[in-house]
Amino acid sequence: MFHVKQHLYVRIDMSIPGAGSVTHLAELEEIDSETCTMLRIIELDPAERIRGAATQDMAVGMDNRPQTVVPHPDTYADFPDIDARKLTDEEFEGLWAEASATFPEL
Repeated sequence: MFHVKQHLYVRIDMSIPGAGSVTHLAELEEIDSETCTMLRIIELDPAERIRGAATQDMAVGMDNRPQTVVPHPDTYADFPDIDARKLTDEEFEGLWAEASATFPEL
């Protein structure tokens, strides 16, 4: 049977000991129940402004290049420093359009 890979959209608020917090909005492609491929990501500053963004090929304005394979959102409850919620594809695409306008090199 043919399995269509599912795209997931998620907002992740992380607390980083000694460094503060960071918010990422991500488009992920499900690999299995434990992992996903990172397709696109947007990083917000504490005022909810776009600070950086990345695709699989390029990162702009982000301190760290995102990992290619990341934990599946269904596993985030296992990480005490992460709060996550689903986004709709429309929410993500709207913010991606803004990120693309801010960083045309994407």
